[in-house]
Amino acid sequence: MKASEVMVSVKRWFSLRNYDVLQEITAGDLSDEINRRASLLRYDFDYGNDTRRLRCLEYEARILAGNPLLVSSTTKAPTARKINPLTDASLHVRHITVADIGRYEARLRELDILRRGDGSSGPVSKEDGRRRLTDIDELNADHPLYLWLNIALLTDEEVVEHVKRMLPQWRKEYGTGEPAINTSRFGLSTVKKLIHYRIIPMLDLMLWEKRNGARISYEQMSRLLYPDDSNVIRGGAQIKDTDRPLAERALTREFDRLFNLWLSKNDYLMDTKIADVMKMDEEETA
Repeated sequence: MKASEVMVSVKRWFSLRNYDVLQEITAGDLSDEINRRASLLRYDFDYGNDTRRLRCLEYEARILAGNPLLVSSTTKAPTARKINPLTDASLHVRHITVADIGRYEARLRELDILRRGDGSSGPVSKEDGRRRLTDIDELNADHPLYLWLNIALLTDEEVVEHVKRMLPQWRKEYGTGEPAINTSRFGLSTVKKLIHYRIIPMLDLMLWEKRNGARISYEQMSRLLYPDDSNVIRGGAQIKDTDRPLAERALTREFDRLFNLWLSKNDYLMDTKIADVMKMDEEETA
């Protein structure tokens, strides 16, 4: 597609004014909006299963119709504070249920570690009784580290301190290193850059590129994101060296984890409008 054809095609649906609405959504919404776009750009355009495919096609249709809000609303009635964004915490740290015990008992009987049908209970030997559950199950993403924790006798600070001290030893014993995550700083300034550098409209332009097998040059991207009447001008070199790398980083799962971790530490901002977040100082979220 020729450069002139690219601009004509993009301008049929893209208008920077449509993104003014981002000022009215919350910081939690901003995270969700980026997460949905990451899914769109991460997966091939067959989108996998039918449910995901239909949802992604719906999101794509909204973007290419000039509606940038995929999951947010500026007309929502005030609600209670959203739950902590680390919603997967309950998947990794939770109570062991009766169903869990039942499944594990069946596994122990398969391995002939528990007695069978002799009217007694317990392991077949003292040696087996001393074995840890993680010594029996291979420790991987599907088999957690089972812990005994008496919260009635320990303060919160003691629990946290004991776990912090034991984690390095457990990881060494099971050869399970800590998952790598970039230690680069994520804070209020990062959130502000998402808005200042117009990352969401840039992601939508990147989606159009992928969908149409075309390329929007850095200079074209600059003209689309910073039109002539804009108070801020960022040229193609800045788009190339700073803005697009941030947009590409925003598509990673690591970025999503860091954003959610930041929101978790500053959960009062989850329902704060972006317009108000942009007025804050870094010290206010420390």
